[in-house]
Amino acid sequence: MDIKTFGLSLLILISWGVGTFIAKLATNRIGEKSVFWDLFGYAPAIIIYSFFTFKFKDVFGVDKLGIVLAILAGAIGSFGLVGLYILLTRKDASTAVPLTALYPTLTAILAIIFLKEQVTIIKLLGIALSAVALFLLSV
Repeated sequence: MDIKTFGLSLLILISWGVGTFIAKLATNRIGEKSVFWDLFGYAPAIIIYSFFTFKFKDVFGVDKLGIVLAILAGAIGSFGLVGLYILLTRKDASTAVPLTALYPTLTAILAIIFLKEQVTIIKLLGIALSAVALFLLSV
């Protein structure tokens, strides 16, 4: 794995790990209403990223199906976010988070089936072991 991929992966791990921990603190205080306030936290990062990555006038000049797919991904993902906040109000984070963290396994399986991504024994073993690890963490 190259250093850029490793660095970005580490940033994501820290961001989602700490962010979800703070989400649990929020749900302990204000319950499921936290999901509404969580939305405001996304805006600064998206605006800053967009400012440095592309010109705003170019936002709509891309593949229309790509725009629809991105909106669909956001819409479907938002149901997962709402579900996570509901779960965090009802369960300990140490139970809720590992259970919901099985989603990368589903993503990998769908990518292998529908996108014909390369599958190796090592990748399959990694997917299987991550599923087992997450299951064990949730027991």
